[in-house]
Amino acid sequence: MLNRRTLLQTVGSSALLAPWPSWGALNLDDRADRLTALAKMRGSTDDRLSIGWIIGSRYAIVDSRPVPMHGILAGTFSRYRRVDADRFEARALEIAFFTDNQTGKLLETWRNPVTDQVIDVPQVRMGPSTIIMTVDGLTVPNPSGDAAGLDLQHFFREPVRLDDNVWMTEEIRIFGAPRRPGGRPFSYNETTTYQARQTDLDDPGLTSVPVQVQFSSVVSMRRWMGFGDTPGYTAARGFGGRVRDPESLPSQYLDLVRAHHGDVLADPLGVLAADKAVGESS
Repeated sequence: MLNRRTLLQTVGSSALLAPWPSWGALNLDDRADRLTALAKMRGSTDDRLSIGWIIGSRYAIVDSRPVPMHGILAGTFSRYRRVDADRFEARALEIAFFTDNQTGKLLETWRNPVTDQVIDVPQVRMGPSTIIMTVDGLTVPNPSGDAAGLDLQHFFREPVRLDDNVWMTEEIRIFGAPRRPGGRPFSYNETTTYQARQTDLDDPGLTSVPVQVQFSSVVSMRRWMGFGDTPGYTAARGFGGRVRDPESLPSQYLDLVRAHHGDVLADPLGVLAADKAVGESS
């Protein structure tokens, strides 16, 4: 009798057009089952739209002291497709906004609390890009824009289980040489933890599951932030979740996307399918 893994490996390509089958309880010690759980927590095991969101804050760390900078509203629009037992392919687009710490309103200009310089604040729209996900981590087959030439390291930690709770943690490390004479080296370090219920992950009728997300990052100071030669780095923390449709997003973030990136709300799957990627400038 064929076992589950053999069945997964021998399914014909035509079966990829339908949602990947599930036979009940997932064994997170099995690579194929763990990948299914990751897809349910990060996106979906079929090709429908999935949206993740984060609300957080960023700080400047100067002389070991945190200085509040601004709020963060971010979201990722994605679509997953299972390639085989060991891989998912995804298309993903990220849109982020920076907000005033006191009012929560979108920042168009910002006074740097360390240098007192007033600067223009960019919006962030990165992608769409193609990502390959395995239980070992994510890879970007053809990085473009600001991602080109960077050293990307991504991996998933071993799952943690307690009663009916499952935590999956991913870590991202990105490094790059200065892009201009006298510039800073680029460093981006991010940790994101997803929490879900094992009973939800085991449900064969759920292609994605409710999750709670905790996020933190340590990032080099970007040129647009106006720190000049000030030594230090920035750190961020936040929380979030996942939704199936844009109207379920936090209202403040949804209003900003509607005002500044209406094309994404009008046809998110069409935007994800587009060949042209939009990248953040440094």
